Amino acid sequence: MLYKNTLAVTSLLYGLSCAAIAADNAPNLSLPLACTIGVDCFIQNYVDADASTRYSDYHCGFLSYDDHRGTDFRPKSMNALALGVPVLAAADGKVRATRDNMDDISVRVLGKEAIKDREAGNSVVIVHGNGWESQYAHLKKGSVAVHPGQTVTRGTVLGVVGLSGNTEFPHLHFEIRHQGKAVDPFVGINGGDACALGKQPLWSADTVKKIAYVATGVLAAGFTDHPLAADEVAAETQTLSKTAPALIFWLTVFGVQTADVQVIDLFAPDGSRLLRKAIPIDHNMAQYRGFVGLKRHGEAWATGEYRVSYQLLRKQHAEPIVTKQLSARIF
Repeated sequence: MLYKNTLAVTSLLYGLSCAAIAADNAPNLSLPLACTIGVDCFIQNYVDADASTRYSDYHCGFLSYDDHRGTDFRPKSMNALALGVPVLAAADGKVRATRDNMDDISVRVLGKEAIKDREAGNSVVIVHGNGWESQYAHLKKGSVAVHPGQTVTRGTVLGVVGLSGNTEFPHLHFEIRHQGKAVDPFVGINGGDACALGKQPLWSADTVKKIAYVATGVLAAGFTDHPLAADEVAAETQTLSKTAPALIFWLTVFGVQTADVQVIDLFAPDGSRLLRKAIPIDHNMAQYRGFVGLKRHGEAWATGEYRVSYQLLRKQHAEPIVTKQLSARIF
């Protein structure tokens, strides 16, 4: 019995030693997308930290989904495909594999059968040594700029953000693996306190400062002259004609939670309030898009600047957790 206990302790110490070695040899990661978090891009989903059929992110939030094994970096602009947002190598290494021939079409259109065994879409896999590798998925067709066997350094442009594979919106799925197993770069190998960064995150110290956890925020907003269809890509328009059939404010928010309330006020050029709408949220959503507005009555709208005030209220918070001010000029 004593022998068995001694063996168990020895095995535990060996396991901890191997974990420490793996952490010491892990790549020091930088941001894999040429953008500024919170300004022109944000993190839509994190690695699923819950081993059950439920899901949660490393911060005990719900910006993930069941068995999600990477970090999704999403440009804020709806024109990400046209802009060509560069995807960057997060650390030095050698390219192991690439794919560059899949079209940029939402999986809602193609269907999952059409992308079976190619869910990552156009992608690049980089080997970093010591059992570590990274993958950059959903790149734009024809944009992959490296080839298998090529040595790359941190910051090398690998391609641009696309809409290939199992995705409904342009983004970069970044996945880091050790010995074939996905690792959350916010947690690292050695874990840490619950609902917080790990003791040894894989991100560089400089990168950690750039990617502070944001639970909820506005992705995009604008005005339009008609109700939006479910899959319609809305332009961030801020000018409308005085003969527009409607004046509608729309926005896309990430990380809304059950019992949140959105309060939207629309003001006329003379400062009078035309509309107030309170919209409750009935379930957690990684992304929410909604719109409110008015139909035109009469021959024309009064010309001038129309202003919208948006607030997202959350229980146990004295102040709105998200606010947005936007104006549209009617001429």
